[in-house]
Amino acid sequence: MKNFSVGAHLSVAGGIHNAIERAANFKFNSLQIFTHSPRAWNAKNISDKEINDFISARLKHKINYVVVHAPYLPNLASPDNPIRKKSIYTILNDIILADKINADFYVIHPGSHKKTGVENGINTLADSLSFIFKKHNPKLTFLLETMTGAGSLLGSSFDELASIIDKVHEKCPDVNLGICIDTAHIFAAGFDIRKENVVNNLVNIISKSVGRKTIKLIHSNDSFEPLGSKKDRHNHIGKGEIGIEGFENLLKNTFFRKLPWILETPKTDENSDLNNKTILEKLFNSYC
Repeated sequence: MKNFSVGAHLSVAGGIHNAIERAANFKFNSLQIFTHSPRAWNAKNISDKEINDFISARLKHKINYVVVHAPYLPNLASPDNPIRKKSIYTILNDIILADKINADFYVIHPGSHKKTGVENGINTLADSLSFIFKKHNPKLTFLLETMTGAGSLLGSSFDELASIIDKVHEKCPDVNLGICIDTAHIFAAGFDIRKENVVNNLVNIISKSVGRKTIKLIHSNDSFEPLGSKKDRHNHIGKGEIGIEGFENLLKNTFFRKLPWILETPKTDENSDLNNKTILEKLFNSYC
């Protein structure tokens, strides 16, 4: 049986190394963290000892992938210059920290153009990212997350994401860029992954836009909201509108099977992550 890389977004309470211990307790081989509160601008200082403890714990527990998720407040596509500048330096500092802990991926929501138009938003975002990468070219791979398409949010189509990547690579050709697919988000954006032909067509769309090699990670979430709702509300695997069928279609597809999967499902109780992991593993193993 090929190893299935699966994990969850886990708390760093008590020190970032504790996230590794929490992953090990659930027998996860991957995990995702925030380096600090996702709803705060200012990051707590993380000591060299904490960083070394994190790296040591990862080696001890043989964690395949470490993902750092950007905080929610920054908006690199903002037309408001003070907000954009604050966002740039928040993300820059967070990426530097993510590199220090040897993270594999850094995931960010592409942001909102705030009714200035998609083209303006893409250009502003690409300029912001290029500024960041000229200050610090990360060792990790920087991922743009697929979004629901609500309001002025960027990144609900793979063509938009391809345009952002192309514009950044024009100025920073050496930076490692990729895409994180969020299952609840693409469902909310109109991809009915409950149908096998839609999943197969999704791979074709990816091939013709960003390219298959650009997809690096799956955020695995069911959805409280119906297909095409453009609303972002996550549910437990198999308990939402996507249902088991959608995840089965993805996990029997060789393209999606090889990617690491990170749960961002609700923490209803202390076993929620374990229960969701078990469902994904059963689906994965049924197609080995």
